[in-house]
Amino acid sequence: MRSLAAASAAGTASAIAGIGLLATSGWLITRASQRPPIFELSVAIGMVQAFALGRGLSRYLQRLTVHGAVLGRLTRLRLWLFDRIEELVPNGLPGRASGALLSGFLSDAEAVVEALAKGFNALVDSGASLGAGVLLVALLDPGAAAVLLTVGVLMVLTAILTSRLGRASARAATTLRSELAEAVVEALVTAPELLAYDRQDLVAERLEQIHRAARGLATRQGLVAGSARLLTTWLGGAGLIGTLLAAVAARSSGRLSPVLLAVVALVALVALDQVAALPLALASTGSGNAAARRLGELAGLRAPAREPAFDHPPPGPANWVALDDVVVFPPLDPGAGPILDGISLATTPGQRLALVGPSGAGKTTVLSLLLHFLEPSKGRVTVGGVETSEMTRAGLAGRLGWVPPETPIFSASLRSNLQLAGPQAGDQDLVVALRRVGLEPWFQLLPSGLDTRLGAGGSAVSAGERQRLGLARALLSRAELLLLDEPGAHLDPSTAMATLEELLAAADTRSVVLVTHDQATVDLVDEVVSLRAGRVVGRRTRGGHPTDEAMRHLAGRPGQGEDGPAVPPGGFEPPTVALEGRRSDPLS
Repeated sequence: MRSLAAASAAGTASAIAGIGLLATSGWLITRASQRPPIFELSVAIGMVQAFALGRGLSRYLQRLTVHGAVLGRLTRLRLWLFDRIEELVPNGLPGRASGALLSGFLSDAEAVVEALAKGFNALVDSGASLGAGVLLVALLDPGAAAVLLTVGVLMVLTAILTSRLGRASARAATTLRSELAEAVVEALVTAPELLAYDRQDLVAERLEQIHRAARGLATRQGLVAGSARLLTTWLGGAGLIGTLLAAVAARSSGRLSPVLLAVVALVALVALDQVAALPLALASTGSGNAAARRLGELAGLRAPAREPAFDHPPPGPANWVALDDVVVFPPLDPGAGPILDGISLATTPGQRLALVGPSGAGKTTVLSLLLHFLEPSKGRVTVGGVETSEMTRAGLAGRLGWVPPETPIFSASLRSNLQLAGPQAGDQDLVVALRRVGLEPWFQLLPSGLDTRLGAGGSAVSAGERQRLGLARALLSRAELLLLDEPGAHLDPSTAMATLEELLAAADTRSVVLVTHDQATVDLVDEVVSLRAGRVVGRRTRGGHPTDEAMRHLAGRPGQGEDGPAVPPGGFEPPTVALEGRRSDPLS
């Protein structure tokens, strides 16, 4: 606020200096035509020089302070935007493609500060010029000042009214800009399928629709801005004529000298000219208002998981986790049914746990809870004995390694892509990790070895190579718990089995939670938990034997038993899991 107050003061000083410059120079020229003694003009000459220097200096200070203020606000707005999006991804932004995030919200931030700069300068310049002009004319002739003030206020109201009429078009234009970015991104992503089916017309049709809508909006915005400019120009001309008529009447009655009559005319001209530029400046702020509305909607979204102010790391290893009677409702539609309903499961240090079940059973949601991408609506989710809600994402990131179904590849070198998960890893460590996931032959063919750039979005690697690079990242991380979401995706069955077996062997004491549809891979884990419709419907250990909890449930004696459950290191009691309905084969 201090910077904007300083900018207002500088803008007001610039407007006053401009009015003073025109008034004194007009008086000087008009008085000089009467050929007075030169000493009568010396004061006016000095005032012209002073006003000219003051106007230039104050205008420079105004621009400097305004741009400094808005650029500072843009920096803070961008930082807030990145922090806000980080809170919302991956589950809090429905239906928003990467094009909308990149082109939409970042452009919105720029539009807001641009509108602030333009609107602020226009309001200060027009308001200060009109005020200074009316005050100076009032000292010469109150009647002319009244006319000038009335017309100036009407021009300001016209500019504000027309700018409001264009807000709907500005909001629609902002939406279309986001849709255009989404359409372009979608066309680039789906280009192979469109070419394969010869359906490029789908993209062309959508782009043409956006183009027609944008052209119509541009026409409407142009009509509004042109009408506003026309009205203010007419009002300005009428105001100048009215002010001159009042001044001429004052001259006829002897209240105003011919020289001062010229001063009144020049001052009214510059004051009304500044106000006439206001509609165009306010029209450009319509997109800024629409952008601010979109950012306000973004601020109002509920984050699926909130970070605590301080991290509370586990006192010991984080290679054992638990979900205790967890219920999760969809973060974007809390009124819908739960996507997890009473889930309880646990791992012991070094255990390999597989989650199986049909699509939509809730397997990936369990991983999202452990990664703190979601928070349970009911129940507790703990990592190393500490609830995930008490740990920051940065704290969790140092203890959890995640391999998603689609491994993201960055437009950087192979070394940089691998060191994303293991910044401490040396070149030899990177080569060993590549060998363990079966990428050594591929690596040997790279032209620049670890310095080979993988291209935008990993365009230089196949889907299978991309997935194995994700597994190599997991090996290079220092994570105590590995979360693998369909690690065999894009790999043939034998390669997937061999790679996963090598990965589990290399995991050593780290625990592993595996989400899979592959029935063969579950023979590599210690325990299998079958999910269906957000509930646990079966559990069994390696070899197909049901767990103790399952046996007790089947016997009609759910509970801990006489001796209680086994307690792993750290003193954690794994929760009892009640199976829903009859026992079912988790692999069926």
